[in-house]
Amino acid sequence: MADSTFSKIVKSLWVLASFIPCLNGLGFAYIGAKEFNSNWIKEGLIYEAPWFLLFLFLYNDNAAVIFAGLGLLMELVSIIRSFMVYFKYKDVLIDDDEESRFEIGKTINSLWMIFSFIPYLSGLGIIFIGWKRNVRNWFLEGLFFEFLWVLAFIIIGFKGDPSFFISLAMIGLILGIVRSFRIYFEEERMDENNFSTLRNILDVPTEAASGPVEEANSLDIIPQFRSYNAEIIDLKKTFNQKEANVNELINKRFKAEELSYDRFTSVIKNCHKLFYHQADSALSIISLAPEYSVRLDESVKGKIGIMNGIIEEMNNLIEEFILLEGSDEKTEEDLKELFVNMDNLINSVKDYK
Repeated sequence: MADSTFSKIVKSLWVLASFIPCLNGLGFAYIGAKEFNSNWIKEGLIYEAPWFLLFLFLYNDNAAVIFAGLGLLMELVSIIRSFMVYFKYKDVLIDDDEESRFEIGKTINSLWMIFSFIPYLSGLGIIFIGWKRNVRNWFLEGLFFEFLWVLAFIIIGFKGDPSFFISLAMIGLILGIVRSFRIYFEEERMDENNFSTLRNILDVPTEAASGPVEEANSLDIIPQFRSYNAEIIDLKKTFNQKEANVNELINKRFKAEELSYDRFTSVIKNCHKLFYHQADSALSIISLAPEYSVRLDESVKGKIGIMNGIIEEMNNLIEEFILLEGSDEKTEEDLKELFVNMDNLINSVKDYK
């Protein structure tokens, strides 16, 4: 519970960026990068625009006053908008499942982002991750952000007026932070895709080998539980088919960059974990039971009942998606009803841990 609460608090800290002058648009840049929503990134850059102009006209008193005032006004707007977006999309932005919690290894691998916040060194992190991931565009972007600082130092070396070039470098610093957010989540998506590909390759021999193993182990199961073992194996096959159907319908209905797409796929992943948690737990009881007991029998029946319930809810979701598929317009009420049904599917199982 403590970990869950801490994770939710941390994932809400982007709102605080709205209260920081010159950085009040970075919160939207962050959630836009996280959810692959370009509109939020653009909104964040709009909030940053007055500060960009302020840097460029820093030595023009009249212009600086105007842009500073506009920047403070946009900061107020960004604060209001941050709370509006937070409360409207709270369930999406704070997806507190176990896969989304912080991991030490992942945190260490993301330390390159710190450089983006350091003047004079803001491009080094992107240069490093571009070299590490062998992504040429990232490497060149990092060189560009770093070049802006080098150019400012060259002007200082020739005893020229560096104010304009320092202003450009400061703008590059903020843009570099925004790009770091995007690259971080692009990198994360790359890892997820690589893992999915590897898992698909490994699943083929695993599934082929699982049949004989389950048949051999079934001989060691006490007779009263053998029918449950066969039933669970059939339910797993049924669920896999339903899950594939739902994912196919989601991919047809929504684009990958839409919030609804991420929300639905996230809930389906939770359904998968929920189903297999019950299945693995029931199979563990069946395989380890030394003798028949009513208590173990009721526990296995309960878990099978939950598995059947999940499959039934998946059927309902498939039906609703099919009905929406025949509609030219997806209304707000239709989407809300689907969200409620999918949330109820997760929350209805009280013994899931």
